[in-house]
Amino acid sequence: MSSTLALTLFLTACSEEPGQESGGDAAEEQTSDQASEEESATDSEEQTEEHNESTEDEESSDSENDETREEQQEDTSSEEDASDSEEASTGNSSDDSDTASEEDSGSTGEKASADTSSDSDSDADDTNATVTNVVDGDTIDVDYEGGEERIRLILVDTPETKHPQMGVQPFGPEATEFTTSELDGEDVRLELGVEERDYYDRLLAYVFVDGENFNQQLIEEGLARVSVYPPNTEYLDEFEAAEEEARSAGIGIWSLEDYVTDDGYVEQDEEPEESSGDSGSSEDSDSSDSEDSSDDVYYENCDAAREAGADPVREGDPGYGGHLDRDGDGVGCET
Repeated sequence: MSSTLALTLFLTACSEEPGQESGGDAAEEQTSDQASEEESATDSEEQTEEHNESTEDEESSDSENDETREEQQEDTSSEEDASDSEEASTGNSSDDSDTASEEDSGSTGEKASADTSSDSDSDADDTNATVTNVVDGDTIDVDYEGGEERIRLILVDTPETKHPQMGVQPFGPEATEFTTSELDGEDVRLELGVEERDYYDRLLAYVFVDGENFNQQLIEEGLARVSVYPPNTEYLDEFEAAEEEARSAGIGIWSLEDYVTDDGYVEQDEEPEESSGDSGSSEDSDSSDSEDSSDDVYYENCDAAREAGADPVREGDPGYGGHLDRDGDGVGCET
């Protein structure tokens, strides 16, 4: 009985131990599985985080790429706008240049005329004297710097109209009339010579009226010859060119053969008047009258000769005297 009981207990004990061991293994396996699941969950969370980070990185990268593309597009747009602006500017500039060129080309004459007119207006406004009297073709009186001055025009010589011996020379009255019509009462600009006064204390000047050199106008009209007295030679080239044109055209003083010389004007022969009386007796009478009148002419000084319009007084001329010819060259009261 007791052996049977012992056997039964032994068998019972043997059958319970494997079960207990199996429960332990199951617990361990369950614990292992839970750990595995936790690790898997952790891995999953890490993967999720990594995925989210990757996604964020990608989104950030995409955003950066988008910003880069936008910047590039903006830069490209700016460059295109700048290029268009430059092209437009270049086109406008080119158009303006072409237009300006056409306008310049089309109005060169007008501009030149305007410039000339402007210069003339400027010269006309820059007056400094008023003509009060015309003595003859190349001598005038003016109100200048608050006083009366007699002006002898530089580089020109017109025929005489008041000379005691020469009398009225051809084209003398025409020269005086022209000077009177152009200058009398006019406001003018005087341009004084390097040597400002002559022997008679007259001012030596170029006279400009309305911006034009009147001295040169006398020459152009054939009413004066060029007469050179250095150092006053400022416009000599222009005057000589004008004289050559007048000579070639045969106008005024140049219409008379051998009338103009380097020293002045040659007295022209006059046709004798018809008379029923004795011509010889008439000539003797004229000669006697001339000699008498010659002896009666006397100039106290060069001012008196100048007032009479007799300057210069040459040896043999009425009124000539040594007191008028200080340098003894045979010409008194020379300019």
